[in-house]
Amino acid sequence: MFTDRLLATLVHLRTGLTYEALGVIYQVGKSTIGRAVAEVRPLLAARGFAVPQRAGLRLRTLEDVFAYAEAEGVTLRIDGMETQVRRPRTHRPGRRAFVSGKGLQIINSLI
Repeated sequence: MFTDRLLATLVHLRTGLTYEALGVIYQVGKSTIGRAVAEVRPLLAARGFAVPQRAGLRLRTLEDVFAYAEAEGVTLRIDGMETQVRRPRTHRPGRRAFVSGKGLQIINSLI
């Protein structure tokens, strides 16, 4: 059902829960959650973000968000967290590609 896929996608985007964790919650496989997110995310992006108290205004691109924030004097903040990344063992091929062993995962941005 589309509403289930939409809800799972919104929960994933809002909380950052993994597909595996969402699969447990919704009693489906993680690949089912992955397909749902892959299907629904482009639809949400194309629709844009509705601005409260500004009927008809939708922010569809990152440039739209920055332009709106500048025009309205809004401060933008990014909420992120570090996520550990496994590095290959010493003297293994590909190790140099992993400079610090850490990566920054953007969870969501706040207006």
